[in-house]
Amino acid sequence: MLALPLIGLMVLGVHGEHHFNTLPYFTEDGTTEAFSESVQRVQPFALTNHLSEPFDSQSLDGKVWLAAFFATDAPHVAQVTKQLLWPNFRYRDESDITTVCFTLDAEHDTPEVLAKYVERNTRYNGFDGKWQFLTGKQTDIDAIIAESFMIERDPSDPDNIATLWLVDSKGYLRGVYHAASEDAIKDAVEDIALLQKEMDEAAYAKKKRAEALADLPPLPVLGPEGHTVPPFAFLDSDSVEFSHYDCDGQLRVVDFFFTTCPTICPIMSSQMARLQAGIEAKGMKGDVRLISHSVDPENDTPSQLKEYGERLGQDPVVWKLLTGNKEDLYDLARNGYFLTAIESDTAAGGIFHSDIFAVVDRSGRIRGYYDGTDTEEVDQLLEAVEQLWALNE
Repeated sequence: MLALPLIGLMVLGVHGEHHFNTLPYFTEDGTTEAFSESVQRVQPFALTNHLSEPFDSQSLDGKVWLAAFFATDAPHVAQVTKQLLWPNFRYRDESDITTVCFTLDAEHDTPEVLAKYVERNTRYNGFDGKWQFLTGKQTDIDAIIAESFMIERDPSDPDNIATLWLVDSKGYLRGVYHAASEDAIKDAVEDIALLQKEMDEAAYAKKKRAEALADLPPLPVLGPEGHTVPPFAFLDSDSVEFSHYDCDGQLRVVDFFFTTCPTICPIMSSQMARLQAGIEAKGMKGDVRLISHSVDPENDTPSQLKEYGERLGQDPVVWKLLTGNKEDLYDLARNGYFLTAIESDTAAGGIFHSDIFAVVDRSGRIRGYYDGTDTEEVDQLLEAVEQLWALNE
């Protein structure tokens, strides 16, 4: 019998009351029907699969996947495998539905051992790669289990994890199940179908927008050849670190401002608020990130940014206000985005900075500069972002 060493299942229930038309999102405090900043997402990881190939979280972008945690020499491996075989077989020909297992015994589960396990259990699959079994440094896997999947393991039996998680195409946790419960696995199969329907509807809407925008000339790539925005890490308005990892795979609109600016910043911030509304209205929430960096971090503390954002109706899921080390912020402005940020005795507020909004694509390349004080140019920016989004640039 598989034990249940997971506080999340005890609090949330074994998937709770089943929903047949929508799925909740999971947070550390429970479930929510509405997408919010607190929704739990699988963080970036890099491991090795059963074919001895590098496998990272980006390989799962756009896929719905069922996550399991066990070792191939565990006493309960046959029971877990039996449960996983049904959803795997049900969706054996679906390229966007995947099973991902994380070993709990990396020393035993070498790629060669895992390859034999996968081969035995995927003989009826429509294509290779349907079932991924991952290994690597055990400490890295343990961190993924604790941090991304919120699993609290029983210290007396740490390798007995009966929890299965359903992860949507954007990496968010959408369902949790007990591996020993046949009813829970039936729920998982139904929930996969619901997420697949969500993906199909979103893909159709995006396809129609792509068709409408297909004749537009491609947006230029700006800056020196090969330039991409460098890595960064700053604090958001909740005093939580926000870095390039947190907008991995997203489009970005970036500006530099400060909350006590007496001239252009109020206009720029109101335009950012307009962009936030436009992004949500066009169905791009979660795919586009607005990022405003303070050029006055000594005064713009996280609490100051939070108050400023609340006045503007900032949605942290879409729009981040960042502060941090001044030298790092200024260096990112100048050398990352090629924008101005300098202290000046003659500038209003003591700081001279660009009034530009920079558009950055999913690869970190700069694709456009727009006047952040001009409504018409900001409207053009929104169209450019939609073009990049719809055409998957």
